[in-house]
Amino acid sequence: MSEETPKCPSCGSSDHVVLVNASQKIGTAIGGAAGGAVGYYSTSAGATAGGIIGSVIPVVGTGIGVLTGGLAGAVAGFFAGSAVGNQIGEHIDRHIICEWRCNLCGTEFDK
Repeated sequence: MSEETPKCPSCGSSDHVVLVNASQKIGTAIGGAAGGAVGYYSTSAGATAGGIIGSVIPVVGTGIGVLTGGLAGAVAGFFAGSAVGNQIGEHIDRHIICEWRCNLCGTEFDK
């Protein structure tokens, strides 16, 4: 049992008590979207390098190289942004909102 997991005031169990994580879900979504957008728009170096490498095959290779460089940056940015947003959302849920739910009896309560 974690020291931070409270006991349910209704049934007294702490084994089935979970944090209500609405902010964590929202933070993950917003962080992922923002990270993906920033990653895509800031990958000019990756897109340029991809275009140069792709220029071995004229026209088609350059286009595919630029697209691949941009998408790689967007994916990396999405995952980084999601991780940061997830952690911020969890911190808000755990230390500011502090809403818990007992999965055994269904009671929702504040810590």
